[in-house]
Amino acid sequence: MAENNNRNIIECDKTNGTFELRGIVTATKKDEFYTEGTTKNHKPYRSINFGVEIESGKIIYIKLFGMPQEKVFFSKRDKDTKKTDTQAVDWKDRMTWKREGYRMIGVNCGVTKKLDEKGNEVNDSKILAPFDACGELRNLSDGQSVFVRGNITYSTYQGKHQINFEPNQVSLMTKPIDFEAEGFVPYALFTQTIIFQSVAKSEENENEFVISAKTVGFNSVEDCEFVTHNARLAKTFKSSIKPYNSVEVFGDIVVESHIEEVEEDDGWGTSNKMKRVSSPTVRKLMITGADKDSLDKEKYTEEIIDKALAVIAANRNAKKEYGASDDGSN
Repeated sequence: MAENNNRNIIECDKTNGTFELRGIVTATKKDEFYTEGTTKNHKPYRSINFGVEIESGKIIYIKLFGMPQEKVFFSKRDKDTKKTDTQAVDWKDRMTWKREGYRMIGVNCGVTKKLDEKGNEVNDSKILAPFDACGELRNLSDGQSVFVRGNITYSTYQGKHQINFEPNQVSLMTKPIDFEAEGFVPYALFTQTIIFQSVAKSEENENEFVISAKTVGFNSVEDCEFVTHNARLAKTFKSSIKPYNSVEVFGDIVVESHIEEVEEDDGWGTSNKMKRVSSPTVRKLMITGADKDSLDKEKYTEEIIDKALAVIAANRNAKKEYGASDDGSN
């Protein structure tokens, strides 16, 4: 979670994933909405975890974790040369360091209001380090309409693959979202570079194809699944992309609850059909297209990925042997 404090131990390029969504804030009254404390190495941390309802009853959870950093970074892009200059700033100076044209690389938080020079109510936008952003995002409350943009990361916990949505922008929207409005269309989109592995017909949904892939994060290589309902696209993947080729895909973040019919005897000599949720809500990344110009057949190979996995495993074993922590404080 606190990956900025760790040294990158693998040489693979990251496969970046981003998302954008609009929705209504929920789950701010839960205990886990905002937490703070210290790691087992006595380093302070903060975390935020809230839901964004993208349509009635369909929620995507947004999570952010932050710790004090040795340095924060400010950047400035030159309009003429198109080059970006980056300046490292000590953590203690992050709120006071000023230089014309430079902006902190952090989380853009616009979750409170202020009056501008003309007396209009606008978002009081602040770019903050994740640790500070968690504190600012405590100002969110249920029912607010927000726009959220950020990065998608992938992880494995107790053998289960997880998709994580980490924000780099959370902004209040000017116009409230109305799910019942005529013509309402949910807005929850993603873009992701994947390292293709295979494509196959879904065993659970006859209209669905499952695309197996790998993604490379900061010191991790994860197995991931994407889906598509586009049979022609699935056929193109199967015929035109080989295992370990990389390609940028894009589409919709879909929230589903699986419902099954259950016939149950009520004890009075008749049977009733009851509907029940057969499994927890599932969030899928539904591919609707791919950028053919992004197809790369050379950057990743099975050998490169296997080497990265070996380095990750060796590092994990070393941490266990020496009692090192995974909280980012070593």
